[in-house]
Amino acid sequence: MAIRLKLSHFAVSPRIWYVSFSRLYSNGSSHDSSGSIRSAGGAFGKKEKAVEDQYFHNLEIAQLNKIKEERAQHYEEEIDSHEEAIDDLEDQIRRHKEKIRRHKKKLRDSSNEDSD
Repeated sequence: MAIRLKLSHFAVSPRIWYVSFSRLYSNGSSHDSSGSIRSAGGAFGKKEKAVEDQYFHNLEIAQLNKIKEERAQHYEEEIDSHEEAIDDLEDQIRRHKEKIRRHKKKLRDSSNEDSD
């Protein structure tokens, strides 16, 4: 079973990361003599295989959930930094508008003095 996820902008890099999880589940036959119940076959061997497969399936699900949580947290942090940048730029715009207003007032005042 292979699961392929497309994680864009994961971490700082603008690259697209492909994370591949794969687990080769046991096929029921054992070539070595490890696990005498398993190698003997029968109901106990099938149950052991099922328990092992379920364990690794749950492990994969936990890993995928962790990646999803990390990705969501990363996006939240990225949004927060963009909102801060927007606030800074809006402050700059206000300051520049105020400078323009003062400059126009100064020009009007100097043109009024010249006409007198």
